Amino acid sequence: MSRYAMCPECGHRMRRYINSYGYWDGETYECDYCNSGDCDDDDEGLSVYEAADIWASNGKDEDYTFGFSEEELEDALN
Repeated sequence: MSRYAMCPECGHRMRRYINSYGYWDGETYECDYCNSGDCDDDDEGLSVYEAADIWASNGKDEDYTFGFSEEELEDALN
């Protein structure tokens, strides 16, 4: 289980965003892999099973639900 935010598009580790003043934005993350154009995303999106794995690996934090309800994520884990 990863303790880092993972990109929902490609699965690579994301980094926190630094604003123009040099401060960390604690809620915004960027994926350098996808931003580089190397991501071969096929626009299918994240499945409920992938989202459930990411959600669980981040301590079931509500910031990692990716638009699914907690009930849907719990069902996918079981």
